[in-house]
Amino acid sequence: MKKILLTVSVLMAAATTAGAQSAGAVRLRLEPGSVLSIDGTTNVHDFQCKTDKINAYVDVDPGYTKDLNKVSRPIVSVVVNIPVKSLDCGKKAMNENMYKVLNADKHQIIKYTLSGYDVLDGTATAFAAKTTGTLSIVGKDKLVGMKVDAAQLNEGKATAQGEQTILLTDFGIKPPSYMFGTMKVGNEFKVKFNLKLGPEMIAQIAGATQR
Repeated sequence: MKKILLTVSVLMAAATTAGAQSAGAVRLRLEPGSVLSIDGTTNVHDFQCKTDKINAYVDVDPGYTKDLNKVSRPIVSVVVNIPVKSLDCGKKAMNENMYKVLNADKHQIIKYTLSGYDVLDGTATAFAAKTTGTLSIVGKDKLVGMKVDAAQLNEGKATAQGEQTILLTDFGIKPPSYMFGTMKVGNEFKVKFNLKLGPEMIAQIAGATQR
């Protein structure tokens, strides 16, 4: 009974967050194994924070399972929501410091919305795109460019990988320091993602049973 209720809750929450699906498009949803990481530096050591709790909705052209050379605009729309407190840096103190810097109690979600892209090159089963989108952190929006590599898999599944360097100061965040200023966090962070996607209902069921 608990598993049934959990599955219903997951589907209802997903439907609420997703918004309207793009007309004439096929919606893909993240499958287990999708990961986003943020690499940062300090004057003492480097660090990495990760999450697999990504809420993403990718609408694609119905021809995405066929010859991609014949699909001029394979991606229709992309929205990604990341709960700030799902990011894990490996140590409790580091997590708490990061949540404080990102004001996680007030700004609970990091959001990305695709606004446009150009296909750079491709084959029948894969393509690279130069994308533009709005990244929202601590309530501040920033237009960012990113190269994304996408590929087909079997059974209507797909993958997407990419990375982008961002600056804390672009979002009005002053790079923090700790231990009376002896440890200073760098302004530059590298965001990397590896997404696994599948047709919406299949991915919903897979995600629910993994919880």
